[in-house]
Amino acid sequence: MPPRRAPSAPPGPRVSRRLRGLPPSDEFTLYEARQYIHYMNVNVKKKIKYNLAKREDLGEWAYRVDRRNQRQHFFPGQIILAVHAHPQTVLDRAFNDPDVATTHQSPVAAKMRVMVVLHETFTGLLCLPMYTHQSSTPLPPARWAEMVSISHNLTWQGNTRWAGLPLRMTIHNTQYAHDSFIHLTEPIHVQLESRICDVGYMSGGEYCRLMDLLQYKEDELRNQAFALYGS
Repeated sequence: MPPRRAPSAPPGPRVSRRLRGLPPSDEFTLYEARQYIHYMNVNVKKKIKYNLAKREDLGEWAYRVDRRNQRQHFFPGQIILAVHAHPQTVLDRAFNDPDVATTHQSPVAAKMRVMVVLHETFTGLLCLPMYTHQSSTPLPPARWAEMVSISHNLTWQGNTRWAGLPLRMTIHNTQYAHDSFIHLTEPIHVQLESRICDVGYMSGGEYCRLMDLLQYKEDELRNQAFALYGS
């Protein structure tokens, strides 16, 4: 009979700091913090980066808003401010821009974007982004054909004649642009665990008009897509 092997010792604890969910150096750590937003009655859990050597906070590593309480504060046609993240494709952007992060998957840029809420989903809000387009670079007609003007100002005529007169909105804070353009073809999903600020709203009639314009544009693009298959 072959000699018996001694039972192997159980594996020891993982020594990799990465596998244990820790920062790569003992110089930094993460600690948990909590915040309560009184006017919305929501709790926020955070993980804060901390420099042990300098004894100072380095900002948030992660946060999560209680979505069950936050959901009740939003409705279709509401104008909100939320994070809009996308691949960083601007080649001449300044080095070490604080709004750009380098990840293993892709460089990512993010900013707070004004949006209009279309409707709720199970995990968040489906929205359309709003831009001011104040750049001196002209946009091609096909680009304007995917947008609709919206304004707090009753005299502004906008720049999207195909959609008729600009949609009307009410803005609570004057720091946000009163004349903007809604991009009908660039929907954004906003998670309810993220920070969302109330900026303003559209009336029910203006919301219905927006949805009609959205359906018109979607039908137009679907017909173009089906035409590629001869149907």
